[in-house]
Amino acid sequence: MSHIFAAGLALLLLTGCQQRASEPAPPKTLHAFEDDAQLEAFFKDQPAAAGPLDAAAPAPAGALAQRDSALAAEHGRHLVLLRRGRLFTVEIGKDQLKPVAALDAFAPGGAGMSRYDELIVSEDTLAVIGYSEAERSTGINLFDIDAGGRLAFRASYLLRAGDGAPGSLAISQIDSKLVLYAAGAPDPLGADPLAVLPALRAGPAPFGRIIPASRVYRLDAAIDSRLALHSVTVCDLATRTLRCDASTVLAPRARAVYMASQALYVWTLPYAGESGAGLVRMPFNGGAPGAVRVAGAPHDRYSFHESADAHLNVLVGADGATRSWRSQGGAGALALLRLPLQAFSDGSERAPMASYKDLPDFSSAPLRNRFIGPWLVYGGAAGSADGRAPLYALRWDGTGGLQRLQLAHPVERIAAMGVDAVVAGQARSALHLSSIRLGAGPDQPATVASTYVHPNAQETPAPVQEPYYAAQRPGQGMLGLAIVEAARPDQSDGAIGAVAGATSGAVADAVADAVADAASVLYLRNTALKLRELGALKAQHDAPGDQAAWYGNARPLFVQGRMFALLGDELVEGKLKNGRLREARRINYAPAAP
Repeated sequence: MSHIFAAGLALLLLTGCQQRASEPAPPKTLHAFEDDAQLEAFFKDQPAAAGPLDAAAPAPAGALAQRDSALAAEHGRHLVLLRRGRLFTVEIGKDQLKPVAALDAFAPGGAGMSRYDELIVSEDTLAVIGYSEAERSTGINLFDIDAGGRLAFRASYLLRAGDGAPGSLAISQIDSKLVLYAAGAPDPLGADPLAVLPALRAGPAPFGRIIPASRVYRLDAAIDSRLALHSVTVCDLATRTLRCDASTVLAPRARAVYMASQALYVWTLPYAGESGAGLVRMPFNGGAPGAVRVAGAPHDRYSFHESADAHLNVLVGADGATRSWRSQGGAGALALLRLPLQAFSDGSERAPMASYKDLPDFSSAPLRNRFIGPWLVYGGAAGSADGRAPLYALRWDGTGGLQRLQLAHPVERIAAMGVDAVVAGQARSALHLSSIRLGAGPDQPATVASTYVHPNAQETPAPVQEPYYAAQRPGQGMLGLAIVEAARPDQSDGAIGAVAGATSGAVADAVADAVADAASVLYLRNTALKLRELGALKAQHDAPGDQAAWYGNARPLFVQGRMFALLGDELVEGKLKNGRLREARRINYAPAAP
């Protein structure tokens, strides 16, 4: 019996070993530090940083500081507005437009933030996120909001993560979680090199680290480069007291950052001593990050799309600094990189050349691109002498070839319009909006359905301004966008054109000269991809300073089937009558004159 038992045990062990050997090996990830001592020694070996990290990608032309940004959110039957460091709630239930409450967007007796970046509502919690230059920290102020729209301050927090440089902060909301990305530089000469790690402070309490050394990872292939700390912090807004956890990756500075639904991606600048760059994936669930070496460079955050088939799709171009996926890559080289998420490992491996789908060279800079459903759509913001420009459409999953469409205007903005697209561009002193039908099946092409022309108008050149769309049913909805109707048609092209390369102060002056009293939000109805103008809601400027305040802060709001326009310090509602949009009422919440 003992021999039988021994033989059976041996067979069982052998079978178990064979099963484990046949199982896939666990994926490799970036290496974490073991403890504070190892991490501190690593920091002390790094060269001293030359100063705060600059944003790797240039800020959009005409970018304005967000100190006076106008932000909006919805809570039940109320709109919540943030403007000039003040919160406002407005009753919109039962066809009302009535101010309810107003409160400072910071702690009582405290100081406002240097800029305001985001306004988030989660259940009955209101979160105001911004940056404090004085504290060199991200501010998170929490408020309670009840069913009647009343506000009450709850708590203020400071998150020390990153240096707050423009372009180095990204914010997202995923259910009740607040997700923040920040980038900063190590400080090896500081009294405490670990003080650069993410830390949280409640009110006047001291900062407390929210990350252990075991959640700090390094991209070993790039440790000779000038490193940045790329930190992802996840805070739970469902608890009364804010609880946050963080992960950090030490890698070269970011070229572009993209937030997907489950992870953040950082495309780094090239490694020192070679022309390759790194692509890092940082999961939001606390899992270990992975990385892969890549070639080329994305244009911006719109160049990325994490698809439901567990792939990352990126439109990349040659920038002269990184190696190309081609043996001979020119300055206009372009490709679609399609990577399975399993390709992210410890950062030592390169993305296979077969992952790059070569596209025709593209020289119509600057590039505009957008992933919409199963399509990648891109084109150039600079048109030919007659203003015309091509638009390209490609199914990112590889089912179908590249299509070239001809537009009567440059490609300055691309936005989703339901399952289709709308492209905005200026040509011949007019704003053009082309609706693009994106075929639903692999054998259905992309086509230009129609083009609407609004004469004597310019789309506002503020950062990240684009058409906003509210779908009502398949193939039908409302489109809105901020425009500037030139007060002097013969000078409009020069006035707005001067904005593109101006500083923020010069932008404000140029806008004040150009917009006069014609700043507005234009509304159109989409019916089967035919756009029909409904009308516009206009701003009322009482002083030149108000014109600059409006610039970059105008947007349409589609809420509960109603149409509003946020115009600087004004909230304006419009209603349709006989097929035309008319102003119904407005609220001005500008501070009272002294």
